[in-house]
Amino acid sequence: MSMPESGQPSEGGGGGWIVLGVLNEILLKLASQPDLRSLWEEVCSSARWIVPSQRLCVVLGNDGGGARIAARYEHGTFAYGAPEGGGVVVDAWMVAALEAQRAAWFKGPWTEAREADIARAWLLAEDPDVVFHVPIQVYKKTIGTMLFALEDQRQIDRKALASATTYALYVGATYTMLKNSLDLADASAQLREQNEELERVQIELRVQLDRVRAQHEAMLEMSTPIIQVWDSVLTLPVIGTVDGARAARMMEEVLGAIVAHGARFMIVDLTGAQAADTSTIEHLLRLFAATRLLGSQCIVSGVPAGMVRRILDAGGSLDGIPVFSTLKSALEHAMGAIRHKPR
Repeated sequence: MSMPESGQPSEGGGGGWIVLGVLNEILLKLASQPDLRSLWEEVCSSARWIVPSQRLCVVLGNDGGGARIAARYEHGTFAYGAPEGGGVVVDAWMVAALEAQRAAWFKGPWTEAREADIARAWLLAEDPDVVFHVPIQVYKKTIGTMLFALEDQRQIDRKALASATTYALYVGATYTMLKNSLDLADASAQLREQNEELERVQIELRVQLDRVRAQHEAMLEMSTPIIQVWDSVLTLPVIGTVDGARAARMMEEVLGAIVAHGARFMIVDLTGAQAADTSTIEHLLRLFAATRLLGSQCIVSGVPAGMVRRILDAGGSLDGIPVFSTLKSALEHAMGAIRHKPR
């Protein structure tokens, strides 16, 4: 397919009627657009005051290569995006316009060129005399182009060229700032969503942690069941291992129960206790000593063989504490002491 002729605009024509006041008013309107759709609609609507044309096509570079249609304007009717069925434009004519650094025109014949893609077919639908190209630039980099389909090449003169070039520069700057602003707003919205999601997860974790703490508290309560087996006789069956938290709970519950019941005897049954480490032995010895300080006799039953060895290894002693092999024997000792209590 042959490429259309292109060249620099001529000096004849009627574009000199554009005045600076009108251009400034247009640029102020551009800067107030809230989104890209409204921006391109304003660009297309305002461009007719600069370059009167049958059709206008705004083309931007595509990140994946080629070009994409951002907006179209046809006899007062705005359309956002490419014609139906037209996606990314990759033919040489549109890409060449994006690569150009200066305004230029493209001339027919259009018959063969019109068959290349849908976007170009839309732009050339009324057989224009020329297609005028004005690059949209930011920091001397061409990011897009405005393509005007003109009935007469003489519609472009030096004044119209200067106005169109200035206008395209402002379009590029406005588009870049608005896009950056929208991208920042989108990133902020995503960050807010992430923060909200993080906060939701934190709340769920706190709820789960509170639930675990409540379950742990319930387990501690169940692990220190103090049973009143007779008047002034209490028993504490110790099952499993005793860690720091459980030992503190046992101490609190035992001392509170002794005071509340006026217990003379506290039987600590270790039949179900596992062979403990040195720390566990120290906790138990402190419990025995605290019981005696409240005036209650501590009786120990069912000490596992492994625990006996650990008590000796830790330098502990059960001197002064009645020790029995079974809970039954410990109860009989306490009951006998109660029966023989002097009146």
